[in-house]
Amino acid sequence: MSKFTRLLAFLFLVLASGLGAAAQADPVCKDMRSFIKDEMPGAAKFVDVFTFRRDRRGDNVLLLFKDTVEKGKTPKHWLFLNRPTPGMTDYCAAGRGEVFGYHDELSQNPYSDKFGMPGSGFPRCAKSSARAAGGDLLRNWANDDLGESILLYTQAADKSGYQFVISTDQDWIIIEDRNDEDRTSCLYDRGTDVFMRFNFLIPPP
Repeated sequence: MSKFTRLLAFLFLVLASGLGAAAQADPVCKDMRSFIKDEMPGAAKFVDVFTFRRDRRGDNVLLLFKDTVEKGKTPKHWLFLNRPTPGMTDYCAAGRGEVFGYHDELSQNPYSDKFGMPGSGFPRCAKSSARAAGGDLLRNWANDDLGESILLYTQAADKSGYQFVISTDQDWIIIEDRNDEDRTSCLYDRGTDVFMRFNFLIPPP
């Protein structure tokens, strides 16, 4: 193999590696309407929008994309957006996947663990163990802390999934279930206002 051929082969490998990394990266941050249109191209579809607000600002948004509004049909896939920087206007994709569901509400919390945001004096995360899964500890604490609530969950194949605990008073807690070796779950954020819009029609482009 000539030096020129070896150089071409090397450049091709470098380019292919760069393209692979770009393909796996999350999309660039953009406005929510652009995310919605890009996620469901083609025929008209529907989306449920959960905007988790604090101080009248919604930095966390859960989108549930659906082919139909027929009762009993689960969403086709989900997308979780957030604004990682204060004052930011666009959203970034924090997670996406196809598994979505509901947990039963607690009648009684079997665990005494408590969690909190930084500065609260309580841990923010819990690792899974033989005693309990980290996600169960966080969800049970959140349900106990907020009272009567709906408990939503999402899962992803190779990245974090999320749990959303929303009280009847619209207080909310978001839990991140990480796909790490210890199956760690952490308090992602919390607030006191949720704006929900169901079956929002996405017209075809």
